[in-house]
Amino acid sequence: MKQLIAAFLLFLAISATVLASPSAVRFAHLDTNMDGSISFVEAKQDKELLKQFTDLDEDNDEMISKAEFENFKP
Repeated sequence: MKQLIAAFLLFLAISATVLASPSAVRFAHLDTNMDGSISFVEAKQDKELLKQFTDLDEDNDEMISKAEFENFKP
């Protein structure tokens, strides 16, 4: 039974990854501390994001939220 539950959870995890939008996957990859936003330090992982950081950070809190990240143009 435990193996069945583990297999089901693995299936759900894989399905969620496949169904997630490329933008959501990229956001999750960049949000290394998983706090729901991308800091300037985290943005340094992606040259294109770093170039757009100031423009994307609409509320000037030095973080890019998921909503702000939707405007990112890779």
